[in-house]
Amino acid sequence: MARIRVNDGYDYEEYVLQELKRRGFRRLEQTKKSGDYGVDLLGDYGGRRYAIQCKLYAKPVDAAAVQEAVAGMAYYHCQQAMVVTNSTFTPAARALAEANDVTLLEEIAPAPDFWARRRPWELVLLAVQCVLFGLVFREMLSQGTVTPKGVGVLAGICFPGVYVAVRLLVWMGRRMRKK
Repeated sequence: MARIRVNDGYDYEEYVLQELKRRGFRRLEQTKKSGDYGVDLLGDYGGRRYAIQCKLYAKPVDAAAVQEAVAGMAYYHCQQAMVVTNSTFTPAARALAEANDVTLLEEIAPAPDFWARRRPWELVLLAVQCVLFGLVFREMLSQGTVTPKGVGVLAGICFPGVYVAVRLLVWMGRRMRKK
């Protein structure tokens, strides 16, 4: 599946569309952006037409999303409603979904790319390692001592050495805060 960047609700709808297609849904289509009656996607699965509400939330999704999906299901003449979120659902949303036979899919989100998964200190660490490597390499060039073995040794010292030093500082900082 092509990587989709999810920056807003519209991107999330596109991601969910691709994910549902991967899971076997057919005839998937997006509804219009406004006035969609609580339904973002329509699709077929297992001989049933689904009205699908997509919620990109930082907190658990409440019962209002389930209500919207049920209302949209009737409007679009579907047999089944579904709410999909990158988050989870509140107990009230789960109870309402069960009472109305609404399918809930939670924690449906693309895996963050490599850089998005990095903690800030790791990015600083990488920058420090690159600067240190560059400074020492420049000095090696000026002295005419650049060899493949020398560059390998330099990389082997700079990158793991700085990594271990920063991890040690982070660990010490955590211990100091606990006291």
